[in-house]
Amino acid sequence: MLSLREAQQRFVEAVLSADAPIGIVAEEHQDRIAIYRRTIFANYRQALSASYPVVRRLTGAAFFHAAVDEFVRARPSRSGDLNVYGASFGDFLATYPAASELPYLPDVARLEWAIDEAHRARDASSDPESVLAAFGVPPPERLPLLRLRLDPSCRLVSSPFPILRIWQTNQPGCGGNDRVMLDEGGDELLVRRGADGISLERLACGDHAWLASLAKGETLGAAIEAAQNADAMFDLGVVLRERIADGTIISVID
Repeated sequence: MLSLREAQQRFVEAVLSADAPIGIVAEEHQDRIAIYRRTIFANYRQALSASYPVVRRLTGAAFFHAAVDEFVRARPSRSGDLNVYGASFGDFLATYPAASELPYLPDVARLEWAIDEAHRARDASSDPESVLAAFGVPPPERLPLLRLRLDPSCRLVSSPFPILRIWQTNQPGCGGNDRVMLDEGGDELLVRRGADGISLERLACGDHAWLASLAKGETLGAAIEAAQNADAMFDLGVVLRERIADGTIISVID
């Protein structure tokens, strides 16, 4: 006699793969399982098409659907909300044999997921004057130990490929005549949601390293070191003022 957990696992296997050993499903019910399977995969395809429209356009619907099906089998959702499913699709594409001739595709997917997350991120208020004033509270020797909190919508994306141009030339309404050369240089991007919607901004490599360190919860001192390792010309004063003023940095944690 199968336990409830084992029975549920067998059912999941039967839904995800027509070749899985069904065991608990009677022969006469297998057609119903097939209908359920088609519905489930159609829902996954629709959900990921909404999150990854550029990846779908670059590959074509047939390729995209096949990739989604394999992704679902390899990494099925653990949530009932498909709006938050697909975070690791870019990582999956990096190991998906059929996508090996499209080396930029995983990073385009990571950019699209960053945009998706920025859309869904919670709202947060920012008072630039208060943030600036917070730097005068701790003694100077404690400044490197401060942590700076970024707006919840901020996402940092890095790629050796020109993924911003690839993304831009595959937007609705774009004529598609702009040719993107993969060797024209990579991108260090900040994705965030502002008053006018989602913005995608190219950053200097030092600025990107600094913000990426802060986003991981590193101290100001560690973030400065990461930025200087990436770009010896990194100017903390300029970048700090800019990112406080535009609402990227919303608070200081002592």
